[in-house]
Amino acid sequence: MQAIAPPQAAMISANQWALVTNQSSSIQAMMQNDNETGTSTKPPKLNHINDWGWWKERLRTYVQGQGQDIWMCFFTPFENDLEVAGSNPQTYSTLSDEDKKKFELEKKAFMILTQALHRDIYHQFVYCMTTKSLWDMLTLRCEGNAQSRKIKQELLKKEFEGFTCMENEGLAELSTRFHHLLSEMFAFRVTATPQEMVKRFADSLPAKWSGYLEILKENGVLDTITVYELIQKLENKDVEEKLKAKRTITPQNPEMYYGIA
Repeated sequence: MQAIAPPQAAMISANQWALVTNQSSSIQAMMQNDNETGTSTKPPKLNHINDWGWWKERLRTYVQGQGQDIWMCFFTPFENDLEVAGSNPQTYSTLSDEDKKKFELEKKAFMILTQALHRDIYHQFVYCMTTKSLWDMLTLRCEGNAQSRKIKQELLKKEFEGFTCMENEGLAELSTRFHHLLSEMFAFRVTATPQEMVKRFADSLPAKWSGYLEILKENGVLDTITVYELIQKLENKDVEEKLKAKRTITPQNPEMYYGIA
């Protein structure tokens, strides 16, 4: 019996499948980035308590972009009487223009803050009915009191001093962890000089980077650059080495090129 060929529309090449997969991954990455950084109409999302340090700064930037008076609602107590009066259509009309403005600003600030919280986090603070009370409880929960902040600062200092590369960790993963650590240090006011950052990251690198670091040290580069510039140099060097390795592959050993050796 002669085989029946599948419809042309159903015949999808491997390259087409790969393109669809890559597009799906790109869309997912874009959605995750929008959640983390926010958009012009949506605040950055706090998905986990541990992200408080960098998220707090991003939210501040977002809210201030909406209006400095909205940001002030995060620190200004809101009168309960005004909340009651403003929430009732009949009494709202009797409010002065100034009180109406206060009420509208509070509602907008509260909406932004609640929208910025993952539902599992907001669920822990549903009893907070004003922007300031919710912000204060979040701050207390994430940063703690003076004693707990001091403990956190000491832990961050030790983590910075002992920062090192993990087994089989690439440069991208290592630099991401280091940037996250620096963000936490900034949030808890743990300081380090630019030179200390460069030295700490350089010392954390695996042995394969020792020769390149020695060149940078002899040329005096390590004493004059930031840790971000150092990471950029390392990334450029990594790309150069990979391109160099590709050029050395001979036609007699093509399986190495395709990564199947």
